[in-house]
Amino acid sequence: MLLRSRHSGGERFDEYTDAELFRMIRETPARAETAFRELYTRLAGNVYAYCRCLAWRQDESDDLFQEAFVRLYESALQEREITNVSGYVIKIARNLFLNMQRDKKPTVMIEDDTLSMRDVPHERTEMLELIHMAMELLTDDYREAFFLREFADLPYEEIAGIMNLSNVNVRIRVTRAREKIRTILQPYIEEYEQEQ
Repeated sequence: MLLRSRHSGGERFDEYTDAELFRMIRETPARAETAFRELYTRLAGNVYAYCRCLAWRQDESDDLFQEAFVRLYESALQEREITNVSGYVIKIARNLFLNMQRDKKPTVMIEDDTLSMRDVPHERTEMLELIHMAMELLTDDYREAFFLREFADLPYEEIAGIMNLSNVNVRIRVTRAREKIRTILQPYIEEYEQEQ
């Protein structure tokens, strides 16, 4: 069903579902670029954050992010029917990361902190840095499950599909990640509460 904007008389791409936009890229070449741009706008924030969760080095996460969207576009041009585009692009990013890890040669690199903390209150900046530090101490599997649940706000079933795990295993990983982060942050939280 095509929805029209009452204000401009033209189509409003923001009223299409992700699956409809994905299909439109292949089926309607004249609107493919606009449809893809709308999909990108909707999905880019979560996909980029997920790539940063997987690959802490900014250059690697940027490469993952860009390649995931290239593959998404290429997939849209094929005869594929995707109903959950958000989950699909996250799965693409995950597979790209696993391939990158498999092919990676061991290196040691020191990178400046890439989190931008401008215009954020000092207490919040400190807490964000602590959460970031705690997440770095998690194993990759726990960090990924925790991120997908707590930051990307995906349901357990979808995370299970992305990580190729059972629903139960995903719940266990998320629970253990929460416990580990809570343990790591507990001394800082107590100190913060005493100062208040």
